[in-house]
Amino acid sequence: MKKLITIVSIALLTLSTANAEGMKCGAGKCGASMGSSKATAALHKMHEKDGYDVALSSQKPLIVGNNAVKIALFKDGKKVDAKVKVKFFMPEMPGMPYMESKSKGKTNDGVYDAKVNLSMSGTWQYQLKFKTADEEVHKVKGSVNL
Repeated sequence: MKKLITIVSIALLTLSTANAEGMKCGAGKCGASMGSSKATAALHKMHEKDGYDVALSSQKPLIVGNNAVKIALFKDGKKVDAKVKVKFFMPEMPGMPYMESKSKGKTNDGVYDAKVNLSMSGTWQYQLKFKTADEEVHKVKGSVNL
């Protein structure tokens, strides 16, 4: 458990460059992230899957519209090279069609950058898939609220 906490701390420090100034809301308009519509914290999700530690984060709070997310993969405390895809989606509901935004992660010094467009407020589910050198595909699921 101590090892996982250390990896989580390293991943969050590596991925998050937002400072206190960047976390403030301006003119009463706050971007929303996981939780209430007035949340100002950026996205930080950690998952453990098949022996891999997966960090999904954003430098700014997720908003309705275009968002940049970062993905980091670790195994035994070391970054992992992989092919990364992320999909955010909202299931079909009465009076509303299915919505999704897909992106392939582009590597940037061992961290994968992806852009997603979240077209409305609400709960968005995500699927993060990564294919490692051994040709195995791993899938992580979660959700965020805008």
